[in-house]
Amino acid sequence: MNKIKKLTSKSLYIELWLSIGFAILTGVIFYLLAQQINESIYASSWSSEEYAKKRLDETIEDFQEYNIENDVHADDTLVIQVWSKQNPYVYFYIEKGGKQTYNSLVDYSFPDSDYIMTDDELAESYEHNPYAKVYNINFSDGEYTMHVFEDFQFDLYNKIQTVNLFITAIIIIIIYTFLIRKKIHYIKEVTSGINILEGGDLNYNIPVKGYDEIAHVAESLNSMRVAVIHQMENEKKALQANNRLVTALSHDLRTPLTTQMGYLEILKEHHYSSPEEMDKYLSTALDTCHQIKEMSDRLFEYFLAFDPNPKRADDTLEEFDGMDFFMQIISELTPPLMEQGFRFDVKEPNENFTIKVNADDILRIFNNVFTNIDKYADESSPVEISFVKDETSAIVTFTNTIRNEPRKNESAKIGLISISSLMKRQGGSSFTRTSNNKFTLELK
Repeated sequence: MNKIKKLTSKSLYIELWLSIGFAILTGVIFYLLAQQINESIYASSWSSEEYAKKRLDETIEDFQEYNIENDVHADDTLVIQVWSKQNPYVYFYIEKGGKQTYNSLVDYSFPDSDYIMTDDELAESYEHNPYAKVYNINFSDGEYTMHVFEDFQFDLYNKIQTVNLFITAIIIIIIYTFLIRKKIHYIKEVTSGINILEGGDLNYNIPVKGYDEIAHVAESLNSMRVAVIHQMENEKKALQANNRLVTALSHDLRTPLTTQMGYLEILKEHHYSSPEEMDKYLSTALDTCHQIKEMSDRLFEYFLAFDPNPKRADDTLEEFDGMDFFMQIISELTPPLMEQGFRFDVKEPNENFTIKVNADDILRIFNNVFTNIDKYADESSPVEISFVKDETSAIVTFTNTIRNEPRKNESAKIGLISISSLMKRQGGSSFTRTSNNKFTLELK
């Protein structure tokens, strides 16, 4: 399934570029078709005979009215030039009795211009403009002949081309907007889903549509949502279990404590008939003391394992000679185990080292370690204890063979968690591994 997803996965960049490409391609096709129509209009008889003729007649009427309104003389070249620039697609010259008074091809803003259209040029203009006409135009100083030829077909062509370009741009924008509309809506949908999750509704599932980056984000958010739900459920279950554990341990503490208090009251009031009976009461009270100590140790381990702030302050750490410190603890904790048949193989490092630790925490750690050895290690194989020093740390490693059946069950099931928490309190760490029926605990 993952391979299929990878093959069908599309980048958002690719989707956007494909949308742009499709929109532009559609626009270009429309433009080319529209331009073909424009070319047909340009070459049609309607354009050359009807449209151009009508435009030319209207233009001449406008020029005649312009002359009347402005009282134009035939030699008022600058005034005529103003109208000529307002009508760029009309080319003309004015003459009377063979004398040319104005030529639209001459810029009269510059006095040195003396260009006069020759008969050959005029004939050529008529040849290329068969619909050019000669008009009699009245000026304030009399009637003159106006030779006119136009390019209204080209003007129409340019106008249609401009309209085509504008429509093409609109088409491209509309198509591109339509293609990315769903993607924009999906982005809004994912954003809305994020807001819902932020509001605390973790049951909301963000829809996954497609295989691009946005879909991957939605899928990741859903996975994160499920993980958070599971974590909250696990934390809730752990809290309920821990509350039950504390309640049970607290209840269990009352029983031996009540028994101990009863026997101590008997001893205090001397309600015994013989020294043997007194020793029996003392022995029972001492046994209940051991029970209370074991339960209180479990309770301490529980709170230690789930301490949210395990880090100790540096001023609680002391510096010790490493091997002297560890060997003293080992020599105090191994004799009871050796009486049960355990053997210990201690491998000392090649050089001395110092450690900076909290002595009470280390003692609790080693108590946990040797308690686990007592419960789970096979006494027929030696327990290996090795020491290694690197550039920054000292590493103590315990390796033992695992028993087929433990001697006793661990009630709280948090021994290794307590060791890890105690190590973290001092800036250290712990690591465990099991391989070939061998259990290894590494304290760094």
